[in-house]
Amino acid sequence: MAHGPEGTIYRDEEGFDDTLKIDINFAQMKLIRKLKTSRTSSIFHVNYNGEPRFHNNEDTRYADDGVRGLNRSRCEIRAYCNLKLYGICDGGYVPKFYGYMLTVNPASWAPHLEAFHHDSGLPSAVLIEYLPQPLVMNSVTYSKDRMQKVAIGIQQIHLALIEHNDPYPKNILIVPDDPERFVWIDFDVAIV
Repeated sequence: MAHGPEGTIYRDEEGFDDTLKIDINFAQMKLIRKLKTSRTSSIFHVNYNGEPRFHNNEDTRYADDGVRGLNRSRCEIRAYCNLKLYGICDGGYVPKFYGYMLTVNPASWAPHLEAFHHDSGLPSAVLIEYLPQPLVMNSVTYSKDRMQKVAIGIQQIHLALIEHNDPYPKNILIVPDDPERFVWIDFDVAIV
C-alpha cells in the first residue's frame, strides 16, 4: 500500500536544485511534434527560445519500501538535478538538462496539454536535449565496443549517486555523430 513521504527517504522532498527551476514562457514554445503519449505522461519535441528541446510529465504516492517515490516526474527531476550537479550531462552520457518546472497549467499550452486537464494535480515539465535520429541499443545495434562505452555511462551515472533502476536496452540510445554518443535516458524510476 502506497503512502506519503513520511517515513521515507523523501520525507523532506530534497534533491531539487532550485537554480535549475525555470518558469517556462509557453508563448515562446513551439510544438515540433508529439513523440510519445502514455496514461501518465506525454513527451514532446519542442522548440523553446529558438532552441530544440525535449519536454516530459503524476503519481504523488511513495512505495512501501520507503525508498522509491512513485511520482515519475519527481524522480526524473531529482535525477537530472544530480546529473547536472555532478557534470554527467556535460560528459554526454545523458541528455543535456536545461531545467524543470514542478507545476504547469495545461491551459498555458493549449491544446497540446489537453490530456492533463482532468488530472488530480498539475503536470510537471523537464526540458532536456533533443537527440536527433537516435538508434536504440538492441541485438542488431549491439557490439562489444559499444557495450563497453554504455558501461562507462552507467558508471558515470552511479558517480552522481543515482541508481537508474530501469537499465534496459530501450533506455540506451546511440546518437550518430563523430564519435558516436551512448546516452542513457528515462530516469523516471531512478533512486537518488
